[in-house]
Amino acid sequence: MKKRFWILFLACACLMMGACQNSKKKNTPEAVTESFLKAFYTADFTHMYQVTTKKSQVVIKQLQESMKDRPEQLETMRKREIEFTETKIVNQTDSTAACASTFKVDGEDKQAEWDLVKENDEWKVTMVIP
Repeated sequence: MKKRFWILFLACACLMMGACQNSKKKNTPEAVTESFLKAFYTADFTHMYQVTTKKSQVVIKQLQESMKDRPEQLETMRKREIEFTETKIVNQTDSTAACASTFKVDGEDKQAEWDLVKENDEWKVTMVIP
């Protein structure tokens, strides 16, 4: 009985450690930038809200409202294929970062650079209009 308990305990501990490591990998400026860009180009507004700052949500809401009148374009955007070539940090401090990405949207080459800030200890893309 004790042996089963320890095996079960070790298995749970390993699973929890793996989950924590995956969470840390997803909370890098590069991963958040790629996640945002994929959501942006596929009109995944729900995910855009998750990876952007609270101040950016006004801009996302405006984008979302503007797409309500264009259901055909929205459907086309949701079917897009996004393939990342490279995403790298251009500049980083403890609480800010800038990432540049090269990627393809339905085979067409694209480049983008986004600023990120730490909000509640997580990297978030900023979409504030100056």
